[in-house]
Amino acid sequence: MVQALAEVLKEVGIASRTTAFRHAAGMACRDDRQRLAACLDAMTPGQLAEVAAAARLLSTEAEQALARRDENAHRFQ
Repeated sequence: MVQALAEVLKEVGIASRTTAFRHAAGMACRDDRQRLAACLDAMTPGQLAEVAAAARLLSTEAEQALARRDENAHRFQ
């Protein structure tokens, strides 16, 4: 019973973090800096570290995807 409760609490924590990250990403995409700042200020240091790491990964992968598209566009010209 205790193990099952621990698993449920772990999943609730993951869902809560995911929702917070989605909310922050949405505000960033809409360039709503005031609400984004408030959202980030409400996060724990651990959550902020996870958001920063995810943002770095996303940025790197997006830049690589753009570069691949640029390469492919030049190939077919």
